[in-house]
Amino acid sequence: MEFPEGFVPPHLKNKVLRLLRTLYGLKQAGLAWWNELNESMRELGFERLKTDAGLFSYKEGNQIVIAIIYVDNALFCGPSKAFVEKVKAAFMKRWECRDLGEAKEFLRMNIY
Repeated sequence: MEFPEGFVPPHLKNKVLRLLRTLYGLKQAGLAWWNELNESMRELGFERLKTDAGLFSYKEGNQIVIAIIYVDNALFCGPSKAFVEKVKAAFMKRWECRDLGEAKEFLRMNIY
């Protein structure tokens, strides 16, 4: 990556920059984001399902939460609303996101 125009220090005129992270929009950005998400879900105690890369399960005793992740959308569901909220709060502490409340639609699918 080259220095932005007007920000080139004179002693670094013939140098280039090395990125330490991926930039949004680069072809590697999606994979880098997915690897980061996958690792953070593992750290939170989720297990990725082998049948679908976007499905994660979290189990604690007889409680379970299923997380469905698609691009930058996440849906957390389970039989115990209180337990789902607890697990979702841990996720939201790790990732900057908004809670849109109870889901009525996800990826253009109606939820009843």
